[in-house]
Amino acid sequence: MHKNIVCTYKPTYNAYKSYWDKQNIEFDYLTDVTTHSLPKGLQYTEQDIRNSFNFTDSVSPKHYYNSYGNRNVIWFYAHFRMLYYYIHNKGYDYYWFYDDDVTVADWDLFYKGFENNTSDFISLYCFKHPLVSQQINIPKINENSYSGAQWFMRFPGYNDRLPRTCNNLFGSFFPIVRFSKRSLNLLMKHLKSGMYGYSEGFVPTILNHHGYTLDTIFDENSNSKHFDNDKVNVLHKHTKINWEWI
Repeated sequence: MHKNIVCTYKPTYNAYKSYWDKQNIEFDYLTDVTTHSLPKGLQYTEQDIRNSFNFTDSVSPKHYYNSYGNRNVIWFYAHFRMLYYYIHNKGYDYYWFYDDDVTVADWDLFYKGFENNTSDFISLYCFKHPLVSQQINIPKINENSYSGAQWFMRFPGYNDRLPRTCNNLFGSFFPIVRFSKRSLNLLMKHLKSGMYGYSEGFVPTILNHHGYTLDTIFDENSNSKHFDNDKVNVLHKHTKINWEWI
């Protein structure tokens, strides 16, 4: 049994509301109301996130992914809001989180591609350090991607807190992610113990470190083994995101 959650906030809600209103799938909105409230869904502020997890740290501009100093906790630690949703909505086996600017042409085919998939974490793209051999379903980052091996020169970055023995690094792209219930419980445990980091690297790296299974929707050839790319037609910001973008 899975739950669908669309992550939204005021500046983008109206642009994609008409799309989601037309979809024949059940979902909840997870709504950032730091600046403006919206009428539907589980709403939260940055302070709600901080209070729920007793989190007092800030996002440092010394980290590459906050080099302009304008990223808040909600953006930088994206899995925090997903954990916030989870603690208010327990009871599902899997949780799909979508950015509101994701569109899918055929949801039935999309979900059918994962109905027997028991992976603990799936993202639009998941990849690993070139020297990592674990997780055979996950491709190694390569020079055909925009970032190449430099991605792992940026993560772990300043104030990313990983266990000392956590050396096998993974990255991901978060417009679509699916978590198993047990993976969310593990991430919650780490957050409460003071372990956290930039979500797109921290989440798959920590889950792999504990032997949890990872999968990717698209591979290094921008193809999916789960469904017919052309029929399902997954878009982000009206664009097909290829491996070269990573």
